[in-house]
Amino acid sequence: MKALRTVMVIAAMAAATLASPYAAAHASLKSSNPAAGATVDAAPNEVALTFSEKVEPAFSSITVTDGQGKTVATDKAKPDTANPAILRLTVPALASGTYTVNWAVAGHDGHRRKGDFKFTVK
Repeated sequence: MKALRTVMVIAAMAAATLASPYAAAHASLKSSNPAAGATVDAAPNEVALTFSEKVEPAFSSITVTDGQGKTVATDKAKPDTANPAILRLTVPALASGTYTVNWAVAGHDGHRRKGDFKFTVK
């Protein structure tokens, strides 16, 4: 009985050790263009977000709103063809002002993460 308990404890510890990298493997935002908090001289024609892993396009989105909360881009965000960890959204010509980027993504594990940041166009 004691040997069975020891084997079960060792098996549980091994399973937890092997599974731990997957438990923490949620897609997280690594960088953005324009950068969070940036003030840019020229309005960008797209917002590009780079994540720590490939994102699932069906469960991922980017919205850009102006200072009054009005959505300025109506297209759907698309993954970069060369790097599926990058999500891109084409935006129309942006006037001077502050814009908020809201994003939501799901990685390979299906866990959904979201966040937001602002940038300013001079």
